[in-house]
Amino acid sequence: MILIKEINDKTFWHRAMQDFDDANIYQTWNFAVLAQNEKIVKHIAIYSNQNLIGLVKVRIRTMPILNRGIAYILNGPVWQKRNRENNIQILSDILVNLRKEFVVNQKLLLRITPYIFSDKISNFDFIEKLGFKNLDKFRQYQTLVLYLAKDLDEIRQSFKQKWRNCLNQSERNGLEIIEGNNQELYKDFLGIYNQMITRKNFKENVNPYRMGKMNEELDDEYKLKIFIAYKDNIPIASAIGTAIGNTGIYLLGASNESGMKNKASYLLQWEMIKWLKQKGCQRYDLGGINLDENPGVYKFKSGITEREVFGIGTFETYKSRISKKIVSLGEYIKR
Repeated sequence: MILIKEINDKTFWHRAMQDFDDANIYQTWNFAVLAQNEKIVKHIAIYSNQNLIGLVKVRIRTMPILNRGIAYILNGPVWQKRNRENNIQILSDILVNLRKEFVVNQKLLLRITPYIFSDKISNFDFIEKLGFKNLDKFRQYQTLVLYLAKDLDEIRQSFKQKWRNCLNQSERNGLEIIEGNNQELYKDFLGIYNQMITRKNFKENVNPYRMGKMNEELDDEYKLKIFIAYKDNIPIASAIGTAIGNTGIYLLGASNESGMKNKASYLLQWEMIKWLKQKGCQRYDLGGINLDENPGVYKFKSGITEREVFGIGTFETYKSRISKKIVSLGEYIKR
């Protein structure tokens, strides 16, 4: 018997996340509210015969009075228990019951972007058999993954020769690397970040100020890891990552002109990899790639690894035509 239970205890939530290999920053307690300004977020635990089998945060957006709209899940649910072989049937049971709760009972459109990648599960067809439709209009997440099972010397030797040469140069440039998770380091990151966006004049995909606020609220074991490179006591480059579950994720980074000149980003990535090895992570997700829109970033990251993987994609299911029309109208207005 599957039971869905809403959780209001942050301590319980974060302790329970420790049991899952696919736990991630997006499923931490306050991520959706503080980092992405969501107003209504429900924390759901899924049990099978009183055994916890999954956790998921559901963002709710509805039209007043009509009480129709969307329930959205980003990078969830978490369902891969530590020291247990992955079983798609468990995920299927979770999705079936989430559909029952939010689509059948609450008459919402349910949209989900699962935290599943092509190097872990090769066949994604099962989700459409559960009544979900693949949304081709959303770009499938694509990233590069470095596997961390080898020792550090082997990992370093696996980098492309030119990338290793740049790393060697950065190590000779007299840089000081300071790492931690406090707000003073995050302020140094923001200073470098602001210099970078002024130079590049690009559109931000994330709000780094909201991310910093979210980080303040995280429990210590889940806080972001901040690496700052200093030259003559001046911050010149930064990298920020997370290590929750068995996959480390590169989230944010920035470099000013001095950082580029001193090739500081190469050294920061190497420090990140060493930290992830120490944390026991098995994989390093380099934070997404888009060869067409950002070929420079792709070139840099592919010097570390060329193993490309894809996310499962985005799916939705609904029964209420009112909810579908409301969601479609909202997306049209937002465009």
